[in-house]
Amino acid sequence: MENLIKLVEDLKIAVDEKKGDNVPNLLDSVLTQIESNDTGGKDLPELVGQLANLLEWDNVGVLVKTAAVVAALAKTESGRTACCCSRVTSPLLRLMMSHSDIQLLVQVCRALGNICYENTDGNKLVVEGDGLAAVLRVLQRAVSQSEAPHSTQLRSCAAGCLLNLLMGQDYLYPKALELDIMELLYSVLELGVTKEGEEAAVHTLVILGLLTDAAPGTLTLSEKLCNVTVKTLETSTSGELSELCVELLHTQAENESVRLHLAKAGLCELLVELLEKHRPLVEDDETRNLLKMACDLIIIILNGDESMNLLYGDGKGKVFQGMVSWLTSTDDDLQITGVLAMGNFARTDKHCLQMVERGVSKKLLSLLAKNNTCAADIRLQHALLSALRNLVIPTQNKGIMLAEGLLDAVLPMVSVPTFPVVFKLLGTIRMVIDGQESAAVSVGRNADLISRLVEWCTTEDHPGVQGEANRLLAWLIKNSRDREVMGVMVQCKAVPRLVAMVTAEHAVMQTEALLALSLLTAMRMSDAEPALVAADVGSQIVTLVSSNTVEREVFQNVLALVGTMSTSGEMRSHLHDTGVAKALTAVVISNDSYADVRDQVARLSSMIDSG
Repeated sequence: MENLIKLVEDLKIAVDEKKGDNVPNLLDSVLTQIESNDTGGKDLPELVGQLANLLEWDNVGVLVKTAAVVAALAKTESGRTACCCSRVTSPLLRLMMSHSDIQLLVQVCRALGNICYENTDGNKLVVEGDGLAAVLRVLQRAVSQSEAPHSTQLRSCAAGCLLNLLMGQDYLYPKALELDIMELLYSVLELGVTKEGEEAAVHTLVILGLLTDAAPGTLTLSEKLCNVTVKTLETSTSGELSELCVELLHTQAENESVRLHLAKAGLCELLVELLEKHRPLVEDDETRNLLKMACDLIIIILNGDESMNLLYGDGKGKVFQGMVSWLTSTDDDLQITGVLAMGNFARTDKHCLQMVERGVSKKLLSLLAKNNTCAADIRLQHALLSALRNLVIPTQNKGIMLAEGLLDAVLPMVSVPTFPVVFKLLGTIRMVIDGQESAAVSVGRNADLISRLVEWCTTEDHPGVQGEANRLLAWLIKNSRDREVMGVMVQCKAVPRLVAMVTAEHAVMQTEALLALSLLTAMRMSDAEPALVAADVGSQIVTLVSSNTVEREVFQNVLALVGTMSTSGEMRSHLHDTGVAKALTAVVISNDSYADVRDQVARLSSMIDSG
């Protein structure tokens, strides 16, 4: 520290006496002292004062060394505080705006960037001196003169200065956008990634992240920026730079247009290649999280319809084929990604038919058969059921996948307690039994399963499971039309659940419940009667038809059910006591659109009232 004090005194004498020959050597010595962390807070004001004086000189060599000293001094908190004054920032900004010497601009960018680092006061001084525009102009120069000596260093320092100026200063973002910063950042990345230019690319990607994060959903990456970011990821040999690329694209890919840009730019193909290449090197949490983010990015892009179709490539796309190969990966994250991708690709009937034809369903069912117990990975189970549910939607696939053993694979999962998995399980079963009588009979005669469904019909923990359980009961009756299935339904107390479903929020569920009850009463009236009366089916019907929102199709299904139930004396008495006849009559009298069913309602009312 004594050396620094002596150097400052000597520097003051040299400045006062205009001994320019001594100044460069003294500045070199001061820089050496600062870089060895040998500074004292009480001497900094005197040093900063001399540096401020030197920043007014005309000697370029002295200005370069002076700015370098300021940059080194501002690396420390105490030095940054000492340099945070207009006596230092104003001449630095003038130099940035007026000089063309690249080495001087490098040191000025370093000095201002360090002064602005996590320093609101420093940012304010630079902004008030029109520093934002000045830094952008310097960066533009570094880009346009990319072949000039030291331009790569200038690009890096200018981008770093810009980053420190913008960091945490959201109010500057609109101004930066007005100054066309996005185009400039694109130009920086377009120069490519060399070992020397890597730092500028890192700064650029962080700035892009700041700007897009501050305006989610409104400021998105253009097609050009998407392309150049993918290219940066492809050529990068730096883990930090690769991670920044993935992070930026991950946050942006929720936008539909960005998804398509990235799909066209070949991002998913690149990620598949990189993940397969580097997977053996994933040995810690940090790299594992990066792998997961890359996998997630693939799935986000596949969520878009256009991007999914593009990457499917009629079943010949590299991404589709890569995802199929991941179904047998020994890496859990890659395997789950492959399964999730299959669910996304299976969003059109054409894809579903092709995928089943090419054996994808067999691979998924084989995988599920090994993971259909409580001990299996929930993420994998959820993904598998989602994919299988989509694949069985086309009628042609149902019989094929049933023959491949779908029910044998999924039914053991009734014991899985995780509701998100149960939700997908019930949806998968409901889809596959549609129009498949033998499958519906097989499932509907399973008393243990029906009992679980009845339990799930009343769960408050997951509305989706509650809805799917109710609908599956109704679909089993509709698709089996089997007397034994109806008996199991009555035995397992499914009737009250179907009665409650009559007044469900959605018309489709109301219709399904009414149809199921009509079939049930037509085939097992004597068995179902006690449960129907106990569940107060008449009151449910009155509530439904008395609402102003009852749809015509639903009303016609009500008439069909009432007609079936009216064949029983006990049920007629119940319907009379609950006012069903009056409610039906009130609907057709008050609404001219029901004129065509007035005679039918009159006959039903007469039958009910006759006891």
